[in-house]
Amino acid sequence: MPANSRNSEISISDLLLYINCPRRVYFVSRGFELFPEINASRLERMLLKELSLNYPEIVKKCSLNADNLCRELEASLNQAYEDFPLMFPREFARIEKELLEEGSARARAKIPEIATNLLKGLEEFGKDSMLAALTPVKTEPIISSERLNLKGSPSKIVCFEGVNVPSIIKPGSCPLQGVWASDRMHAASLALLLEAESGKEVSFAFVEYVSFGLLRKVVIRSSDRREVLKTCRRVEKIKSGFMPEKTEEKFCTECTFSEHCVSNSSLLSKFF
Repeated sequence: MPANSRNSEISISDLLLYINCPRRVYFVSRGFELFPEINASRLERMLLKELSLNYPEIVKKCSLNADNLCRELEASLNQAYEDFPLMFPREFARIEKELLEEGSARARAKIPEIATNLLKGLEEFGKDSMLAALTPVKTEPIISSERLNLKGSPSKIVCFEGVNVPSIIKPGSCPLQGVWASDRMHAASLALLLEAESGKEVSFAFVEYVSFGLLRKVVIRSSDRREVLKTCRRVEKIKSGFMPEKTEEKFCTECTFSEHCVSNSSLLSKFF
């Protein structure tokens, strides 16, 4: 690896891996697969993400009551299910039909709660504001900053109150209030990239917890920006060859890299 870590551009996915476990950055940067196989849970999350991209169209066209909204959401989910093999041919070439049906059933079970929370959001924020926060100006654009040595891709960019801001689709669990710390980091890093591209301050972002139909606004604080910059420097160091100390985490037994994650001295002898 080159001594100058700035030669290796980092991505926001590296920052999120670092939050989860610094050693994951090391393994992924050296070619190990983070998700070697697709299971029902991952299929569920993929389907819910596709469903969420249709929220604006669904909200616009259907009369806003729970029964109509559930029907429209289910129809959209069914369409995503049919389209998936065309959108992700490599992944779906090795998936059994039973597994795909299980993932679809799990996603479909979330629809009543999604509909309920979407309706609550529309009542609280108003239809126009809700649509502005959900409707993409761009979907999954790649943005980068040479100064930060960082690149990333928001789920979408939306125009809210006349300002373009990043929006992140998260199909996992949702906190009772606010957003998870990793999602705050994600939002802040995308805000910094969008600022670098546009030359305008980005003071907030959105996080969509699509398994629940919840939309959360995140105000970007100075402390968030500081944490992003600090993590970028740590990730650069790891990608240039530094191996972080091994720590025991609650998810270690389920980690893809558990069989390779040994002491530093053993790992160095294995790779070098």
